[in-house]
Amino acid sequence: MAKKYDIQEIVAGCCKQQAKYQRAFVDQYSDLLYAICIRYMRDRSFAKDLLQECLMRVLKNIEKFDAELGSFEGWISTITIRQCLKKIDKKKIHVIPLEPSQEMDYSFNPTVLDTINTKVLIDIINTLPDGYREVFNMAVIDGFSHEEIGRQMGIKEASSRSRLSRAKAMLREKITELQNQESWVNTA
Repeated sequence: MAKKYDIQEIVAGCCKQQAKYQRAFVDQYSDLLYAICIRYMRDRSFAKDLLQECLMRVLKNIEKFDAELGSFEGWISTITIRQCLKKIDKKKIHVIPLEPSQEMDYSFNPTVLDTINTKVLIDIINTLPDGYREVFNMAVIDGFSHEEIGRQMGIKEASSRSRLSRAKAMLREKITELQNQESWVNTA
């Protein structure tokens, strides 16, 4: 097992372009950044390619990290999310309008979430259309405000709120469909 280095050691070593510390950075933070990439990109091979770009971007700019402004994990996560959004923007996402009935159905039992495996939940989130999935990830999982999401994605704050509401409605619908299937429910 590889030695786990202190973050200050990693940053200092990477600033000096020392391979040992660059390797330590990759070993210690690849899983975190890959999880972000896969949440935003759906396609695992595309997410792996994007992970490489994100790792390189962090290493290229690591001397700009300021521990007084926040945590290292937060800094590299923000860089990764921005890279994901840039890739998504290049794909020219078209937001799919929903039928009013999809927005109004709130009839699922919240305790259902207690029985869903994390992988199943991630798979459900990944079925959201582009635009909705990104706003959901940024708001619910990454904790961005609608103002921040609007700035990052180049949309109005109201559009961010609307997309989040629609994403939640779509997720409710998908979870309700699963709720009616017995194979995924934990009956123990």
